[in-house]
Amino acid sequence: MNKGQTSMTIVFGLILIVMGVVFIFFPQFGSNFWLLFIWLPGIIMEERGLHNRISGLLVPAGVILTTAAILTIEVLFPGFTTAGGWALYIFAPAFGLLQLYLAEGRKNNGLLFPIGILSILSAAFLISNFTNLGTGMVFGIVLIAFGAFMLIKRK
Repeated sequence: MNKGQTSMTIVFGLILIVMGVVFIFFPQFGSNFWLLFIWLPGIIMEERGLHNRISGLLVPAGVILTTAAILTIEVLFPGFTTAGGWALYIFAPAFGLLQLYLAEGRKNNGLLFPIGILSILSAAFLISNFTNLGTGMVFGIVLIAFGAFMLIKRK
């Protein structure tokens, strides 16, 4: 067994021990055990993508980890997604693409456009859902800011 396999075996052994302790001392954890099956593939892909420098794995890993975080928040605070947290699902692919952009050696500036659009949409929906501002007002502010940016950029 090489050094990499040995360290991976140690990590998985420690994870299993921690999970056993959690199941013993926090029995209610068993009802939300399904979340582990979303977190674990995302963490494994994230680790493989960063450790082995496979930047293509970071996009699905980012999407899965963001989705796992949203679902965990929903378990902790029931009704979060229906109250407006659904807008974070729009941010999931933006997070994966942002990880890809940051991990690549040479920067692909073409990724910034979809990252920006998805992030702005997510932020606009979150602001309109979790504040007393009307949706029209939020979108008006976003459109004004985007138009001003286009004018400044042109000069």
